[in-house]
Amino acid sequence: MNRQSLPEAQGFPTSANLRASFGAPPEFVRLSGPGTLVRLVPFGPITPESLELKDTRSSGCFWLDEELLLRLLQQARSELTQQESMARKRRSAPPFNVLLGNHVRQCLRENLAICRDWTPDFNAFLRLHLTPEDSLTVLAGPVGRQAQGGTPSAHGAPAHRTTWLMGQALQYVIDFGLPGNRTYTGRILGPFLF
Repeated sequence: MNRQSLPEAQGFPTSANLRASFGAPPEFVRLSGPGTLVRLVPFGPITPESLELKDTRSSGCFWLDEELLLRLLQQARSELTQQESMARKRRSAPPFNVLLGNHVRQCLRENLAICRDWTPDFNAFLRLHLTPEDSLTVLAGPVGRQAQGGTPSAHGAPAHRTTWLMGQALQYVIDFGLPGNRTYTGRILGPFLF
């Protein structure tokens, strides 16, 4: 991906909460290819908890570089193939593609510092391919770490152990309502299952 820094005034409005999701001050950049962005999404209109989902194609703003997803998929295939060959006697193991999807989601959860358990929800991804001629305005920066668990007691101390999800994957926040970004929604492909 090619990134060109932009002045803050050429970006789009953002909330303090959105900016707090970054591990370092984010910056507005003009993004072009060659490269592909991906967005994690649930596959299907209803979650396992029976919640009806809206189409996130144009409203979803959090994206990441496809290279991270591909690297994690390759690593997961390698590790699971090795485990499978070492434990051939397993009788009731889930199918390989289910194990692969679960492994990748757990790795993404750590890299993206997603503090709630979303493993069953995000089982697919959308793709947005960018060419060198493209010019997409995004807010970019590393994901900040977040605490998972550790519900505070009345005295403010954690009631149980807190686990820190480290984050640090590069995230791209895209406002598809921005005039220069609107046309890209028509180029989003998917969803593709893990």
